[in-house]
Amino acid sequence: MLLWALVTGARRLLTLILLAALALRLGWVLTRPIDDAAIDQLPDQREYLEAARGYLAGEGLSFSDPRFNDRVYAYRTPGYPLFVAALRGNVRAVRTAQALIDTSIVLAAYLLALRWLPPAASTLAAALVAFNPFLIYFSGLVLTETLFTAMLAWGMVLILSRSTLVWLAGGVILALSVLVRPGAIAMPVMLGIVAALVNRGAGSAYHRRWPLPVGTTLLLLTLAALFPWAARNHRVLGEWIWTSTNGGITSYDGFNPDATGASDQSFVRAMPQLRGMSESQRDRYLTNQAQQFVREHPRDAIRLMGEKVLRTWSPRPLSSEFSLPLYVAAALAYALPLDLLVILGLARGTLPRAAKLFLMAPAIYFTVAAALSVGSLRYRIPAEVPMCVVGASAIEPVLKRLRTRGGAAGLSSATETG
Repeated sequence: MLLWALVTGARRLLTLILLAALALRLGWVLTRPIDDAAIDQLPDQREYLEAARGYLAGEGLSFSDPRFNDRVYAYRTPGYPLFVAALRGNVRAVRTAQALIDTSIVLAAYLLALRWLPPAASTLAAALVAFNPFLIYFSGLVLTETLFTAMLAWGMVLILSRSTLVWLAGGVILALSVLVRPGAIAMPVMLGIVAALVNRGAGSAYHRRWPLPVGTTLLLLTLAALFPWAARNHRVLGEWIWTSTNGGITSYDGFNPDATGASDQSFVRAMPQLRGMSESQRDRYLTNQAQQFVREHPRDAIRLMGEKVLRTWSPRPLSSEFSLPLYVAAALAYALPLDLLVILGLARGTLPRAAKLFLMAPAIYFTVAAALSVGSLRYRIPAEVPMCVVGASAIEPVLKRLRTRGGAAGLSSATETG
């Protein structure tokens, strides 16, 4: 009876947390301005909106890039623009949908934690996600963070299943997430392999009836997800572009003589030769320039990599437009305790080693990705969801002692009553 009461109480608390998470997100997104000034504050928002609206207008997934006086067709992968297009390119509708999607991530965190932790600790993991100020903030922007984070979280939940169909569904979601964030191209294979280690550690065969190795399966799913996009690019641009033509400018953004570790693409104005190139030519040219910088300035490249990692994991926003005291205070109040809990969870938590590796794999992956491109707080946001499970595991021993004391007290009371 006591165990049933604890489980029922955890479910009721989870329901309240989900409702609170939804209220916070809807309250935030519905009060954000939708005018051009708000959209242009982050140029990426304008690009996604124009790509979606171009698709709706019959112009394909493309938009005009004024920096090069050129219309680009593969600069952004199609996942997020198609999501925006499905909502008719309406900013308010996109933000409202993202509030709902972001709330679903709270439930995904609970289910992911429930794989190893009891309901009370799993509810704590859900609460850590529900009140994450970064997730709340990005749900109000026309950016990929919310959609990609949800796909990563639910993919991680499903890919742990011992049901072959559910496992495959998780792999498909992870593979499709690459069309939302192309930098995650190796993530499905990595998570699939680590998930196999988690399940084998539990003492059972892993999808014995499935004929292909896990890594091969996830690689094929990723290629299958990307193939229609690559074929479209071959038809439109005459080249097999599997992800995007944005990689070169991002690489050079991270490795150039004036790089600081942050994103600053003002160098485009000092490179007029880019205007005479096609988007794929620009991509290759800037990639080569970034690689040349690394070869000729290895010490500077290593220093920049360190600075980008520090920027990515900074507990507070570093960009000037988001350094308002309220933003800084909210970020520090959340990030510092979470970081401490994660460290404790890794050092002394109740999770198996394979589980820790699985849950920290996105953080490791995005840290390396940031070091090789540019450093920004926004790039670590998806990794914080599984990290919350690690953080909750640090509290589980305390919760276990409380349950033990409560059970002993209840048994003593029942004995005295009898």
